[in-house]
Amino acid sequence: MKYVLELIRMVLPFLKKKNAKDIKEFSELVTGQYEFLALQLEKVLKDYFEMSTKVHEMHAEIFSLKAQLAEAAKLQCLSKDCTERWQ
Repeated sequence: MKYVLELIRMVLPFLKKKNAKDIKEFSELVTGQYEFLALQLEKVLKDYFEMSTKVHEMHAEIFSLKAQLAEAAKLQCLSKDCTERWQ
């Protein structure tokens, strides 16, 4: 946002010959759009990192449950000729 305002300040003196009111409205519009887009980007990034954390937690839980299932299957079938025995 700082750079947008600096750019507007640099260009503004050259455009003073034109309608100053229109230029002010335009610069306010640009500033407002920039602030809106920055806010939207912040929300997207926040949602992305929250989702990434949740996905990581879900993967860890899946791997843990898979290991528990493998252990339970081993304990359930102890005979050597059992076809469902996991090694």
